[in-house]
Parts: sequence; C-alpha cells; structure tokens
Amino acid sequence: MNFSNYFKTPLEQWIEEQYRLNGVSTPLDLDIEKIAVIFGVDIVYYDNSPFSENEDKVIFLDRRDDYIEQRKIFFHELCHVIRHSGDQRWMPELFREAQENDANRFALYAMLPFYMLEQMQLPVNRSEVISLLSSEFHVYLDFSKLRLKQIEDRIAESKLMSNFTYSGFPPENLETIVKESPMTGLDYLQQPRIRSLYGLEDLSRPQALVIEQLQGFNWDEHLLLNVERSYKLHDSSFYRSKRDATVLTGDLSLPPNQRGYVKINLSRVAWRHGQSVKRLILPMEAVDEAINF
Repeated sequence: MNFSNYFKTPLEQWIEEQYRLNGVSTPLDLDIEKIAVIFGVDIVYYDNSPFSENEDKVIFLDRRDDYIEQRKIFFHELCHVIRHSGDQRWMPELFREAQENDANRFALYAMLPFYMLEQMQLPVNRSEVISLLSSEFHVYLDFSKLRLKQIEDRIAESKLMSNFTYSGFPPENLETIVKESPMTGLDYLQQPRIRSLYGLEDLSRPQALVIEQLQGFNWDEHLLLNVERSYKLHDSSFYRSKRDATVLTGDLSLPPNQRGYVKINLSRVAWRHGQSVKRLILPMEAVDEAINF
C-alpha cells in the first residue's frame, strides 16, 4: 500500500504530536496506563459498567472485561475526558451524537496511529494486514478493518482532490498584472491566494482550503480568512510537498462579530513547521472543530 497520498486530519495530527512528545513510538507504548499519565487522566477499575467523569478526569473501567475491551473503552472515553464537556444524559441528541462520532474517530487514530502503521512491513494480502494490526495493536478485528478502510478511503480521496483546485488569478497572468498596474500588482502579491480541494464523496463543500502568500507569510501575525466564501474551480492539479503545513484546530480562533471568518495563528504553525513553509492546508474539519468545540 502506498501511504504517500494519505491525508492526516487535524485531530490525528494532534494525537500524533502528543504521542511523539511523550516517547510513544511503537504499539507497545500504547499501554493505557502510560497514555493515561500522558493526558493527566486517572483510571479506576471496579466491578460495574464503564464510564468517565470529565470534570475530575477519571475513567472507570470494568475489571471483568478482557484487555482488548478495556482498551477500546478507555480510548473512547479518553476523548470525552480531554475534548468534551457536559453530561450526555441531559444534552440534545444531535450534540451527544456529535461527541460520540468525535470519540469514535479519536479512538481509531489513538489506538492505530498512522505514523506507526507506515513504519511496519505489511503483508500483501488484505486479510493478513487486518490480522496483523489486530495482533500488534491489541484491537478487535472489526476495529482494525475499519481503520484500514479509513486509510484506504483517505488515500483515494487525496488522489481525487488533486484534480480540483481554485486560483484567484492564473499564475501566468502575474507578470502582466504587476506591469500594467503597480498598485494592483502589489495588492495582489500581498493578498493570499486560496484554492479549494474537494473530496471523493461530497462536492457541495471543500474538504480543505490551500492558502498561498506570494511574498511569504508574516509569521508574527494572525491571518484572517473567510471560510464561507464560495471559491470557484480551476482545472490545474494539486500536489502535496514538504513545504506544505497543515493547520490544526488549535491554530484557529474565531474573531468576535465576524461570522464566517477564522483567524490562523501563524506563529503556532511556524513553531511546528518552521518559516520555510510556502502553503497552508486548512481542512474544513479543523474549522468545524474550532466552531463546535
């Protein structure tokens, strides 16, 4: 399997960042006791149904469950503890469903981290891959099957995304713009160029925005961006490069009284990727997480 086209979500990148900072590099490091310490969470084993207490950051596990079941429940509840607030018994159904979906995604990323998978020598046969992942990461077969399909779908979407981009001005017109109107050309150089990337399943909304600044980003400033603007399509191709940086949810803030806008904290991006970055990739999932959580 060619992993080079895989596209990590902001949530997935954040989990990987926390793991790497704390020396989690192999499946053996995914011990729930160790992960609990990293995220400042306590585990209590008792003889009853599992649940979590968000305010006290405690996860209660049923000691009668087997090890794999305990791990599955722990990573699901871990998301609730570190990312969510409120008591699900009293919240609206749609909000509760959103939290559950978020916890399910979190568990997939946290239990089967992509950066560990791509370092493994995987069999050619798909069923053997699923069995290997289940054994190495101590997860159920259906769980490793779901994660593998997620990765395969993400790779397929990334390949399709390369066919859909938008550009405010075609690059070949830049020299003409600058020559004919110096002020207009200067304004153009100082404004970010934004292109929309669309996924495989939904063409009604971009999957991500690609942001370029021809004169370079001012890494000491915030970049204000209208994420509700309708960007048109362009027939050029898009390819990821080493000078691209993905914007995470934590890099975003919502400016007051400016509906439809987000601010990107460029200094945070530069801290992770350096100032040689030429393009920013802003997944719309990061925008949704910033708005909803």
